[in-house]
Amino acid sequence: MSLTDWQTWEPFVDALRRSAPPGTDVSEFVGTVGRGAWQGTYLDDGDAELRRAHHRKLAREAARTGDRGPKADLDDALRALAELTPDAEQVVRVVAAGRPDGDVVELVALPPAVVSGPSTPILEVVLEPGALPAQYLATIVPPSDATVAPSAEPDAVARVIAERMPDAVGASPDELAAAEANLPAGSHLPDEVRALYASAGSGDLRLTPEEDQFGGFEIVPLVGSLLREAFLPAARFGTWTADIGTFAPEDPSGRVQPVIGSPLWFPVGTDGAGNVYAADLAPGANGHVGQILLLDHEMRAGAVYRAESLAALLVGRAASPTEPRREVERPEEVRGASPAEPGLDGLDRPGVEFLNLDPAGWSERLDAGTVPDTLKAAGLVPDPARPPALTESISTANRLLGLRGLGLIEVTRLTRPADQKREGLLGRIFGR
Repeated sequence: MSLTDWQTWEPFVDALRRSAPPGTDVSEFVGTVGRGAWQGTYLDDGDAELRRAHHRKLAREAARTGDRGPKADLDDALRALAELTPDAEQVVRVVAAGRPDGDVVELVALPPAVVSGPSTPILEVVLEPGALPAQYLATIVPPSDATVAPSAEPDAVARVIAERMPDAVGASPDELAAAEANLPAGSHLPDEVRALYASAGSGDLRLTPEEDQFGGFEIVPLVGSLLREAFLPAARFGTWTADIGTFAPEDPSGRVQPVIGSPLWFPVGTDGAGNVYAADLAPGANGHVGQILLLDHEMRAGAVYRAESLAALLVGRAASPTEPRREVERPEEVRGASPAEPGLDGLDRPGVEFLNLDPAGWSERLDAGTVPDTLKAAGLVPDPARPPALTESISTANRLLGLRGLGLIEVTRLTRPADQKREGLLGRIFGR
């Protein structure tokens, strides 16, 4: 069976109806199913709380009697559905009505321009494919008077490698030249970085553990490592809704330029936990070329100053950073409009890139023709009066997509076969 067969969904539809609070006319599930998992929202006669209260009561009774609990049949049915789509997530709306002829399953096919979220099947519409917020496009260049630190010492770096990694094989001159050629025009690898890779193209550089001092790293190869891309702005970007308010922190000492990420932060090592040590080829006004930064995988933007040179890190054993890891939220006056921010509409701001409205708010602007031409993405806040309001979200999203001639959301509607509808009706009439 496939997801487009009614029989595939029938066990879940029936379980949805059985699990509803007494007296419910229509139960609804809106969410995603696939990749071995599922998530979504349940509504009974349009109310999300009724089911939660009903199931809490049943769960307490099941704990007392040892029964399976109120969600067991639902989870069994959803698990079977999730196993049918191991490589993708299916957005779905399932309606279990009081009469079987009212049962409906809607399979929602999202085009690439529509993004799902953890709590809503339609989080946002990207009106300009591939677009990023302005702060993710910011670039940096070295200050004209930038110099290496007095502690920079390529020979010392080479000695550490020779002592700690005597069997290491260095990168070839051609590999170093290719790595430098991939840098932004006019940029060069610092001599310390060249010394590191000429001594060891890869491998685990471990130093004697000492309290509060640098203990070494695994060298990031010049070619073939995903870590070379992981902290670039596009890789750090998730969604417009989550990241429109993300800015890089300011270094209070002026050593690190505040950007989301940069190809001029050249990865040289990793701690094995997803964090990267990078040589900074474009330091701030008070920094040095080749200073070492920590790119923290828990931070969505920016870098933390670590040491003034690679030699200072490896030989001087720079102390652990003491600066707090922090992020900067976009100032409220320039964030996208949202019902949570009354009075902030953002439509009069020149160059507005993103707005976050509920379906009714978008409909008002679409009807009035006041959707800004500069908009790159549109967030859809769930309607608090009718969560998750998937039908309204689909209609609104398709109108937004139509403004830019983008592919629309498609809905495949499944219903019970006619013979099952008749059997269900007879059962209700004759009590079967």
